[in-house]
Amino acid sequence: MILSIAAFLMSASHASAAAEPNLDSLPELFAAACLDGQARLSAGQVAAVSFDELPPDLRKRLGRPASGQVWQLRAPGRAYLYILNYEPREGVNPKICGLASDGMDLDDAADALEARIAGKVLPNRLRSTEWLRPQDGYVAIATSAADFNVLQINWLSEDQRAAALDYLQTVSQ
Repeated sequence: MILSIAAFLMSASHASAAAEPNLDSLPELFAAACLDGQARLSAGQVAAVSFDELPPDLRKRLGRPASGQVWQLRAPGRAYLYILNYEPREGVNPKICGLASDGMDLDDAADALEARIAGKVLPNRLRSTEWLRPQDGYVAIATSAADFNVLQINWLSEDQRAAALDYLQTVSQ
């Protein structure tokens, strides 16, 4: 799925206006890009930028990826979609896909993500929340980083996935 995300943006100039997502609904764009790998954006909606062009606080939160792609969305405020790859090592997710925006409401975005992942929105959720989905191979995150609200998928390595599945099996017994 992650590999097809890069393709949807590289072919952005070929997307029809009818297929373009509404950039006012960033949680939907995040789900289409990071969960479904089905989002299509036109050149008028997105501009490729380097990782080093991200705002410093956001860049610091994302650490030091080995490679990746970052796009600035032409949405209200500052908004970035990113796919980053990290060197394999223990405790590090090998790939992440996320959307960070200073114009996105975190509560609404987390509600949309939780409804998509869990099928419903539970009351009294913490401001920063993680949903572990080892059966699907990821951890979904809704959090903030400085001025940005962030939705992110951290893809699990095979070792991380196996350990999480073992853990969940143990606690459910």
